[in-house]
Amino acid sequence: MSALRLPAAVLALVLAAAACGGGERAASFGPVVGVKIYEASPPFDRLFREWRELGVNTLFVSETLARTREFRQRAATGGLRLFVIFPVFQAPEVLKEEPGLAAVTASGAPARDEWVEFVCPAREDYLRRKIAQVKSLVADCDPDAVSLDFIRYFVFWEKVAPDRAPDSLPQTCFCPVCLAGFAKEMGVNLPAGLATAAEKAGWILSTRASEWTEWKCRTIARAVERLAKAAREVKPSVQINLHAVPWRPDDFGGAVRAVAGQDLVRLAPLVDLISPMCYHHMVGRDPAWVHDVVADISSRTGAKVLASTQVSEAYVDQALPPEEFRAAAEEALKPPSIGVVFWSWDALAKSPEKRAVLRRLIH
Repeated sequence: MSALRLPAAVLALVLAAAACGGGERAASFGPVVGVKIYEASPPFDRLFREWRELGVNTLFVSETLARTREFRQRAATGGLRLFVIFPVFQAPEVLKEEPGLAAVTASGAPARDEWVEFVCPAREDYLRRKIAQVKSLVADCDPDAVSLDFIRYFVFWEKVAPDRAPDSLPQTCFCPVCLAGFAKEMGVNLPAGLATAAEKAGWILSTRASEWTEWKCRTIARAVERLAKAAREVKPSVQINLHAVPWRPDDFGGAVRAVAGQDLVRLAPLVDLISPMCYHHMVGRDPAWVHDVVADISSRTGAKVLASTQVSEAYVDQALPPEEFRAAAEEALKPPSIGVVFWSWDALAKSPEKRAVLRRLIH
């Protein structure tokens, strides 16, 4: 089969996959061709013209862009679906004002790694604020979907290579709120002689690791459930998408649950779509890995899966050439994926070669 005929066949299969089962919400989407964009300035004529020519039909946008009336109206009149990216526990600006909300690592330090700075996922006061924010967002912007991002525990997964030792990955959160909540909910009594957060973390991880993982997964599931419910209370038809760490169950010793706290089997019934961030190049994988991740999530959860792939290199020195970009996009389009989302539009806009690849893939 020729390279030009393959994408058309793949897209036909995606159409069929999107139409089969999964409930009314998920089945309404069809094949997604999306881009992630965080900033743009008017006038927007050229931007929307380029998207139309490329075959882009879905926009993953920042809240700031979604709240720009002209942009929102152009998306609606152009028939482009609007997903608003909603970061949950990644909150450096909040932590500047309220450092006491920071998640705490096993060493007792705030959870911070370069630009990644996480709030403790068990903080009820913070979660209530995010619930109010998502309600306001849906009421004001009327999006097609809310895309929950950073709804997990702290880890800079984008820089975790395949040979990374599992025990080198960070464990959080060991703040007083989490330690008290874990002890109460899981029925675990911490020894009285443990004075510091680091001592308590060491004891938990060495003697109660399975209970700790369960606590983390429950905490994330509760946050997903409450945010999804809040959004749907405002707009019952709004879709809920979940950004997933692209780790399979056995990767890094089960770190997707034990470190990130994302139990996708538990989370799938709470959302309409799961979108793994299959940025193969930055994590040292080959393009075929993109499909492996999607197929694994689909087979374990039965969820509708929407693959996200990268356009340009990040966190590595080696360039991501157009042919490798094409290969990853084709892997992302293979069923059971219901489409592909490209991170990011800015990278595509800077590369005529990759826009040409996308145009051939879609058309």
